[in-house]
Amino acid sequence: MGSRIVDAELEQTKRDLQRQIGRRRRRIDRRIRATQRETRRLLSWRSYVKACPGNSVMAALGVGLALSAGLSGRRLSRWLGLRLIRRAADNGVQLFWQELGRIWTDSAPGNNPSTKRGADDERA
Repeated sequence: MGSRIVDAELEQTKRDLQRQIGRRRRRIDRRIRATQRETRRLLSWRSYVKACPGNSVMAALGVGLALSAGLSGRRLSRWLGLRLIRRAADNGVQLFWQELGRIWTDSAPGNNPSTKRGADDERA
């Protein structure tokens, strides 16, 4: 009779561990998918065009002026085009670092409610 109780307790402990492992695996999978989405968004040029349309137009204008000036380095339009490209690139790099900082801040354990202990236990 005592061995049946021990076996039942072991089976219950085994089921509890399997549930905990399953919850943690789902939580890790959600975090991985969220990280992949953020990575795709961060590396997509389309997200920067949507976020900064003026900067994108400035960069396109700069490329157009630089290409229309040809290979001559003395032309004003080439100089202006390269200046616009440089300014747009600087703004793009600044936006990239701001986004990366925001993602870093959002990923901190205290800032994300789903990372708090017990949050996944309630959903499962």
